[in-house]
Amino acid sequence: MKLIFQNSIWLIADKLLKLSVGLFVSIWIVRYLGPEWFGKFNYINAIIVLLGTLITFGSEGILVRMFVSEVEKQEEILSASFSIFLVFGFVSFILSFFVIWILRPTDDLYLLTFLLSLPSLFKCFSVVRYIYEAKLEVRYIVWIENFIFLVISGIRILIIFLNLSFNFLFLTFALEGIITSLSIYYFYNRKKSFSLFQVLNSERVRKILNDSFPLFIAGLAIIVYMKIDQIMIGSMLGDSELGIYSVGVRWSEFWYFIPIGLSSSFFPDLIKLKNESASNYEKRFKLLHVIVFWIAIFGAVGIQFFSETLILFLYGDLFYSSSSILKIHIWSGIFVFLGVAGGNFFLIENLQKYTIWKSLFGLFVNIILNYVWIPKYGITGAAIATLISQFCASTLFLVFFKELRPLLKLQFSVFFVWNINITSLKSIK
Repeated sequence: MKLIFQNSIWLIADKLLKLSVGLFVSIWIVRYLGPEWFGKFNYINAIIVLLGTLITFGSEGILVRMFVSEVEKQEEILSASFSIFLVFGFVSFILSFFVIWILRPTDDLYLLTFLLSLPSLFKCFSVVRYIYEAKLEVRYIVWIENFIFLVISGIRILIIFLNLSFNFLFLTFALEGIITSLSIYYFYNRKKSFSLFQVLNSERVRKILNDSFPLFIAGLAIIVYMKIDQIMIGSMLGDSELGIYSVGVRWSEFWYFIPIGLSSSFFPDLIKLKNESASNYEKRFKLLHVIVFWIAIFGAVGIQFFSETLILFLYGDLFYSSSSILKIHIWSGIFVFLGVAGGNFFLIENLQKYTIWKSLFGLFVNIILNYVWIPKYGITGAAIATLISQFCASTLFLVFFKELRPLLKLQFSVFFVWNINITSLKSIK
């Protein structure tokens, strides 16, 4: 249990440092770019993030599971996953230009698209990070990523201070992704002296793709219904409205690193407990849900009192409307937190097929509501649509399938926090 929380602290500290410094720097960036160019940046970034799900093909959890259970096949798994990331990274890079050509053919957004999508070609070198996650040694990755991030953040501040071209600022995002991926691989290879360019085991590639496919579809659907509002706002209302909306959303999503960090750290231990003790497995899962739920509740309530002051102080009058978006959007975090925690359940219980349908369900709700409400209610309608769709995907969907009701039970158990004896959980090995 101690190792789980230590790893969680490293993952959370990593994200907290990045997001804290990132938010500080982003305030400068938002003021520097203004609503219109910040809207353009977020429009392209939404598309890049969406296409980025193709690179990993939903394999993150699958690879961690393989590294935990098949230690002797580590090099084979690495080589296969590297090839998958390499091919899909190139496809993602090309598709980004095609999508921009379809959606915004008359706008001069191709240079920005090139800069933001360039790291996709180098993502393949970061596959070794999943070995460190499997071994609960993620602190090494944290050191590398944070060092690079802090240096690049300093360069961004310098660019703004010198009032240089926006393109220099956008270039830093490309450099950060490229240098980070190459540095992670170098750190691993320096100790292991392993080349990712080896003869492929086609059966291993097929297995990774087959096991990951449901998660890829689910992850793609999740990203689509988390980003489709920004793409639709940019296309229907313009870049300035998207810039205002994006500020509120950015603060709402600021803390999503918390459930991701906690769930990633609980995951290897839950795999072991599944085979050792059903009672302890359920207790550990329940503890994870209780933690993420109440963190989300307290955060959402706090935002209701401070959103206007926060936005006005940091961004000024031009972005005042972002505060109302933040007040609404922040509540979707409750269902995001529960959804991330529940993601472990689908993997461990081998129910990946349901992740496709639950994500498509949320996506369908989101697209329909955005299509109806954005023209009528503007960016406020988009925020409400996101909240409802997150509820539908993370909680309502579980009602319809018998195999998923244990997870629904876990979600309801968060209201009975007094039944969780955290002290007794320390004895679970």
